[in-house]
Amino acid sequence: MSTHVTAPTTSHTEAVVTDDEHGPLVRSLSATLPGALGSVIATVVVLATIVFGIWSLIATWSGNPGAGLPLFQVVVAGTVVALNAIFARKTFSYVITLIGAVLWLWVSVTPFEPFWQTVLQAVTFTIMAAGVVFSTTAVALSKKPRF
Repeated sequence: MSTHVTAPTTSHTEAVVTDDEHGPLVRSLSATLPGALGSVIATVVVLATIVFGIWSLIATWSGNPGAGLPLFQVVVAGTVVALNAIFARKTFSYVITLIGAVLWLWVSVTPFEPFWQTVLQAVTFTIMAAGVVFSTTAVALSKKPRF
């Protein structure tokens, strides 16, 4: 009487699914928008950043900077949000960047103690920067086929 036992082989490699390394937030933001809706929303976001930039520039040049938003923050936030919206126009993954920029501008105009002003500016700028990372990852994920 003899038995035949085969040991499992470990020489072959299994395909690694990369979607497991991304969290549910990135996967939910990677959904593509139907038709030209993404381009329209991105265009509106870019135009709004241009309008806020011009408004802040005019307020600063007129000698009344309190009538507008801080020019430096508007230029930085507007540039980051506009470029991110153009890059991710097929998805709405730049919403975190947009929220971070709005919070950063709000913290910039709200009077806080200097320590808390610095902390809140750092936190909101980090949210904006994390939004860029989430957005670029979501766009890359949206280009992969879903099975």
